[in-house]
Amino acid sequence: MNLLVIFVIFAVYCVDLTFPRRWSEKRLQDNIKKTCRSGDGSSYRGFVSETALSRKCLKWNWFSNHWGLSKGLGNHNYCRNPDQSLMPWCHVRIGGKIVKEFCDIPRCSTATVKPPAAVDTELTCGERFENSVYKVVGGSFTSVESHPWIAAIFHKGRFLCGGSLIAPCWVVTAAHCFDDGDEIKIREISVYLGKKAINETDADKEQSFIVEKRIIHQKYEPNYNNDIALLKIKSRDGGCALRSASVRTVCLPPYHTKLPAGFQCSIAGFGNEKQGPWLHYSQYLKQAKVNVISQADCTQKSYYGDLITKNMFCAGSPDWSTDSCQGDSGGPLVCEVSGRMFLFGVVSWGDGCARRNKPGVYTTVTNYNKWIAAKTGHSKFTRGFMYPTK
Repeated sequence: MNLLVIFVIFAVYCVDLTFPRRWSEKRLQDNIKKTCRSGDGSSYRGFVSETALSRKCLKWNWFSNHWGLSKGLGNHNYCRNPDQSLMPWCHVRIGGKIVKEFCDIPRCSTATVKPPAAVDTELTCGERFENSVYKVVGGSFTSVESHPWIAAIFHKGRFLCGGSLIAPCWVVTAAHCFDDGDEIKIREISVYLGKKAINETDADKEQSFIVEKRIIHQKYEPNYNNDIALLKIKSRDGGCALRSASVRTVCLPPYHTKLPAGFQCSIAGFGNEKQGPWLHYSQYLKQAKVNVISQADCTQKSYYGDLITKNMFCAGSPDWSTDSCQGDSGGPLVCEVSGRMFLFGVVSWGDGCARRNKPGVYTTVTNYNKWIAAKTGHSKFTRGFMYPTK
């Protein structure tokens, strides 16, 4: 907090001394909250004027202001969130284009700021208990506590695909994992949560399930458009997943939320460690960092051209050294927002693994909130899980 902000808060507090103390403390807390990010940062009124990628913000009054001054806009270039995006943002100039980029605003202390009410009924979605890394292609070995929502899907005892736990009874994965149709029978599928190694069993961490229902998107196409599916899981005794350090749900972002180019996210899975004619799945869970690639870049001819649909997005590392690969299909691409992990992508396809200008392609989860809500019966999925309380 800079000296100007401290001075303003102190001055307001001093003026309030002539009023009842309860009222002045409320005013003080309100002013403190305006200088840090609570929830999606809609109330932020601080003075950060560059994005998380260190680009200088443009003034708000250069653009059509249909949000109104009540949103904290005006003749300045400070980061704001007038449209209930994930966090405060601003307009920046990249080459000849004006784009929207998020800002890195410090979160308010939970001791002084009460988070907004939870949308999720499982109030700890997206929480991780560990972030330990040991060294997906070019990634690093990681503990299952770092990705407690990751599911390992097996067919007849052999590893098939990854997935993500979005509710205690529901896993989201890729539709192409079941391209063989009825040949992959539901009764032959097993789902494991809390699994750190595909050829090992840790009874203290793992939970195993059979599949009660498999729902493949009705408009899934061989070109991987609408590459998303749902599995309704249940344990042998008919129960759903139980929350633990190694088993948690991941949060879903709001409908049609888009991430800016360059935003860093994580992928995880048991897929191939290198490209080749033989499948060499990783014995242990691996993770890697990838950056979102703009739709304009990924639809260039040197990338994938018109193979990229509106239901897909691309992500890769700047040096092309890390990528998702065969066997990672159906697994999560998650991004951190306000200390929680949100499922933005499902591993779908790509041309090889970790090839220049051939990044991983992911199903855009936020295009399917309504579909997921309708199929699972959880209306909350329509809006997504934003900033659940502890």
